[in-house]
Amino acid sequence: MKKFIRYLVFLSLISFSYVAYSDNHMPRTYAMEGYQCNLADGKGLDDVLRVASKWDKWADSNYSVPYAAWVMTPFYQTKSDFGFDLGWLGFSTNWQTLGQAQDEWMAKGQRLQAEFNSVSPCDNHVAYWVWTQRAAKETTPNGYLTVRGCNNNEATTLEQINSASAKRNEYLDSLGEDSAIYVWFAGAGSPLENTYDYLEVWASATMKEWGKAPDAWLSGNPDPSGLSDLRECDTPRVYYSQYVGGKTIE
Repeated sequence: MKKFIRYLVFLSLISFSYVAYSDNHMPRTYAMEGYQCNLADGKGLDDVLRVASKWDKWADSNYSVPYAAWVMTPFYQTKSDFGFDLGWLGFSTNWQTLGQAQDEWMAKGQRLQAEFNSVSPCDNHVAYWVWTQRAAKETTPNGYLTVRGCNNNEATTLEQINSASAKRNEYLDSLGEDSAIYVWFAGAGSPLENTYDYLEVWASATMKEWGKAPDAWLSGNPDPSGLSDLRECDTPRVYYSQYVGGKTIE
């Protein structure tokens, strides 16, 4: 019941913020599928990217809807906590569009699927609803994703989270940091006993950009938003995210 209450609070937060940002023409929400994969014996990332290059060409002539994908590999991560070698992140504009892309893949992409399986089988497949909390002014196809699982405190309100998030955005602006921030809410396929309400994901173009916030904290200029008093988040892990193609999302 406690988990369900936090879930309702989170959905309310997303709905409220969608209205608040709708006039700014910011990216809003996306449907995403995420795979966790391990490299087959004797295979490496280059083998995965070789198959992904074939998939990119396949996508141009076989997808009738937008679908774009990234491959992410660990940068800062403890293998004993997160036992996968790489992830596949596939984005579309909404759930029906993502479903259309998945239907087309199931109907016409099984030969390529076998090639993917031969180099990097994927045991976990989870649906995520992605909401943009902070958009970057300059975007790049590749970069670094900082991921952490968060749980809002039971007494935390929607208004508190929104106010603190706005303060944090102002603080990051003052540092000249141009990282985007997303919230990923796990849906179908997620573990029955999920340990977090949502994932908070920061997207940074470079590790130099990533370093601005920790340097500010160490120099006595920490984030003043108070978000840490409203929720608990686990240790961040960082992944390199590489664009591998698909059909462009407008």
